[in-house]
Amino acid sequence: MPSSPEESAADSNGQGPPEGIIPMVLTSATQEHFGCIADEHVTADNPYKLLQKDDILEDMKTKAAVSDFSPVKQLILDYPESELLLVFDRDFTYGQLFYLVVTPEAKERILNPPVSDSKEDLPEEIKTPEPKEWVSLGSEIEIDEETVKETRSKLRYKLSRARKDFGKLVSLSDRNVIDAKDGILECMSYQDRRYNITLLERDCAVQAIPLLQSSSAQTQWKFMRNNCTQYTPGVLSKKEESTPQPSISDFCNTVTNRVLHALQQEEIMNVFKDDWMVLGAEADDLDWSGKVSDVLMLNQAFSDPTYTQDMEIRCMHWHPTIQSVIAVAMTEKKIRSTGPLLAFYAFSDPTRAKILLECPDEILAFEFCPSDPNIIVGGCINGQVVLWEISAHAVHLHPVQHGQKPQETAKPGMPGIEDKNRKSPLVRYSAMSAVEFSHKGQITDVHWLPQTFEVNAQGVPVENQSNMSVQLITCSPDSSLKFWDIRVPKQVRQSADKKQDDLASQMANYSVDNPFKHLERTWKPFITVPLVNMERNGDYAPIRFSLYPFATISESGGETSTINPDYSQVQIPSGKGLEPLSDINTKIYIGTQDGEVVYTEWKMEKNDLDQLLSPKPLHLFRIHPCLVNTIERSPFFKDIVLTGTSLFGTSNIAIWKEGVLDGPIFLFPSSEGLATSACWSLTRPGVFFVGKGDGKIEVWNILEKTGEAVHVQEHMTNGKITCIEPWTVTSKQHFLAVGDDLGIVRIFQIPPVFYIASRNEKANVGKCIDIQIQRLNDLLTRKELWEKQAPKTTEEPKKPESEKPGTPTEEQDELKDYKKFLVIEESILKSMGLTP
Repeated sequence: MPSSPEESAADSNGQGPPEGIIPMVLTSATQEHFGCIADEHVTADNPYKLLQKDDILEDMKTKAAVSDFSPVKQLILDYPESELLLVFDRDFTYGQLFYLVVTPEAKERILNPPVSDSKEDLPEEIKTPEPKEWVSLGSEIEIDEETVKETRSKLRYKLSRARKDFGKLVSLSDRNVIDAKDGILECMSYQDRRYNITLLERDCAVQAIPLLQSSSAQTQWKFMRNNCTQYTPGVLSKKEESTPQPSISDFCNTVTNRVLHALQQEEIMNVFKDDWMVLGAEADDLDWSGKVSDVLMLNQAFSDPTYTQDMEIRCMHWHPTIQSVIAVAMTEKKIRSTGPLLAFYAFSDPTRAKILLECPDEILAFEFCPSDPNIIVGGCINGQVVLWEISAHAVHLHPVQHGQKPQETAKPGMPGIEDKNRKSPLVRYSAMSAVEFSHKGQITDVHWLPQTFEVNAQGVPVENQSNMSVQLITCSPDSSLKFWDIRVPKQVRQSADKKQDDLASQMANYSVDNPFKHLERTWKPFITVPLVNMERNGDYAPIRFSLYPFATISESGGETSTINPDYSQVQIPSGKGLEPLSDINTKIYIGTQDGEVVYTEWKMEKNDLDQLLSPKPLHLFRIHPCLVNTIERSPFFKDIVLTGTSLFGTSNIAIWKEGVLDGPIFLFPSSEGLATSACWSLTRPGVFFVGKGDGKIEVWNILEKTGEAVHVQEHMTNGKITCIEPWTVTSKQHFLAVGDDLGIVRIFQIPPVFYIASRNEKANVGKCIDIQIQRLNDLLTRKELWEKQAPKTTEEPKKPESEKPGTPTEEQDELKDYKKFLVIEESILKSMGLTP
C-alpha cells in the first residue's frame, strides 16, 4: 500500500498518526452498508474507498451516537469536499483496521505521493541495539555448584615398544587372533562361584504393621487405578499393658491340657505323618501338588571316559523306538585325535557308548527320521548336511534278553575304536552335502518333514505317494532355510549303468550296503528360502525354527509299516499328477540371532514374471534381548510355542499362540542365571522345564504361578546345562535328560508331582490361555483409548490486544494451583522416603 513520507516518519518515530488521518473502528454492519468489507471490497492491493459526505451524515443522523463516525462528526462537517477517503490498513499501521482522511491535503498526499530520488528522503539506518550491562542475581552460584569438577589427579600412563623392537621394519598382514600368542583375546564376564559378595548395609524405608497378608489370583485386571492403603497399629496404654488380659489367660488355661496331651502322643506315634500316601486312591484322581517330594532324583549318568573328556554336549535326542537309549552330539573343547562324535548310550552300560557315529565336523543339531529311526541327519558347523544309516549296527542298541548270549561288540571287518577290553563300533557317515551347495554358516537346527506330504521344486506342498519321510529343512545364520531330498534323482538312476565303475571307485571307503551312495558329493538343496528383513537393510539370522506339528500316517487313519523302507529304490517323482495340498499349514516360527521372533511362511511366492520370491514375514516380535536358543511346540496344543533366550545373567521366556499377532500371551519375568534350554512336559499341559547356565533346573507351572518358578533345584551339574530332553518310559517312569558342557549326560527321574496331571488340567490350561488372549486384546484396546484421550500439545492462542497485560486468567490460576500441588506432593514423598 503506498504511503507518504510523513506517514512513514510518524510511524517510525512512534508519535501517532500524521495530521489529517483518524484511525477508525468500523463494525461489520457499517462495512457492509458503505461497501468496504475487509479483504472483499477493499484489499491490500486496493485499500482505498471514497465515501460520500452526505451518506456519512445520513448514517450519523439515523444512528446518532451509535454511529461509528460520531466521534469525528465535527471533522466531517468541516470537510470542504463532497467525498472523503477511507483507507484499509491491513498492517494496523495506526492501531486500527481503517483510517479516515479528514483534510484535502492529506487526501492528495496519500493518493498522489511525491516522487523523490534524493537520499534525504530515505529512512535513517537502523542501528543495532547495544547490550546492557549484566546484573548478577545469584544464578552463577547455582551454575557453579552444578558443574562437574575433577577432585583427584589424573592417571598418567606411558606406553612404549620393547627395546628389542626399536628400529625394526613394520610388516602388516592378516592373522588369526587365536593363533597369535600375543593376540588380543576377549575376556567375557562370568559368575565366579568362589566369591560371594554379601550386602551388609542397605538404605531402605521400613514401615511396621501389626499384620501382613498377601494373596494373588489369576484374574483379569479390567480397570487400572492407583490405590494406597495406610495401616495404623493399635497401641496399648500403660494401664492396659500392666493389667493381664482376661482373654489371653483364659486361652492358656483352655489349651494347656490339650497341648500336654499332644506332646505325650508325639512320644508314642508320629501324629504328623502324611496320610496321602496310605489312602489307597488312584494316582490319576489325586492332585499331587504340594503333597509329595518335588525333588528330581538322579537315576543314571552317562559318560565314556575314553571319548567324553574335554567334550561338550550340544544336542541330544531319545531313540524313537528303543527304550532307554539316548543319542548325544558332542563337540570338542580342544583338538583331539578322535574328533567330534555322535554317541549312543543305553541304561545297560552307562560308562561305554554303544555306537559312535563319525562326524566330518562338529554337529550342532541332528534328528531321527520319522519313517526309519536308523536314518539320522545332522547339521555341521561348516554348513554341510551329513547323513548316517545305522541299520547294520542297531543290534548293539537293543538290550540283551534273559537267557540270550550278548552280541559281540564288533563284527569281523567292521571298523571300530579299541579300548582295553572292549570296542565301540565307529560308524562312518553315509553321505554328505556338497560344500558349494551347503550353507555359508553353521547349521543350528534341522527338522524332517512328515511322511504325509512332500514339497515340489516350486515350494508347493503335494501328496507323498511313497508314505515315507524323504525331505528335511535346515536353517543357518546365513539368513536362509534350505530344503533337502534324500531320494535318488531321476537323472542319476538313468546314468547309473554308464558310471558304475567310477562310482565304485569313489565309494571304496564306504559300506557296500550304503543306500545313499547317490548323494555323496552331489547332494544339494532343491529349494533355498532367503529370509529378507523387510524393515531394514539386511537379512534375518535364524537360529531355531518350529514347523506346525503335522499328523503322522497312524494319526491320520493310515497304517504304518514295521519294515524299514529301502531308500535306494525310491526316486524323486517328476511332479506331474501330484495333487497340491491346500490344507497344509506352511507357517513357521523362527528365532533369530538378534532375539527376534519371526512368524512367516516357508512357501515361496510367485511375482508377475512367474519368479519364486521369498515370502514377506507375517509379523515380527522383539521381545527377547538376544539370541533365541529355544523354540518348542506344546505336545498338547499344536498352536502354542515356547521361546527362550538369555543375556548377561538374566533369562527371558515367552509363550506364543499361533494366530495371535499382537504379542506373547505369557511373558515370564527375568530370573538370575542364563536360560540355556527349555522344554515342555510330556504329560502335564501347564508345566515346562528350564535349564540354567549355573547348573539349576527350574520347573514352571502356568496354572499355579506366572511370576516365578514353582520349583528350583540347584547343583544339578557342576557345569553349564546345554540341553534338556524329557522322555516317558512307562506310566510310572518319567525321565529328564540333562546334558552339560563337561560331556556328561545325567538322567533324572521326574517326581509324580510334575508328571501326574490334575483333573481337567488340559481344559484349565486352555481356559487360562483364552483369558490371557482376552487380557492382551483388552490391554491393546485400552492403549488405543489412552492415546486418543491423551492431551495433545497445541500452540497457545494469541491473547487479544484488549486484554491488559498482567491480568491473570482462569487458566493461569489453575496452573499456579497445580504447581503448588506438585511442590506439596514432592515434599510429602521425600518425607516418606519414596523418592531418591
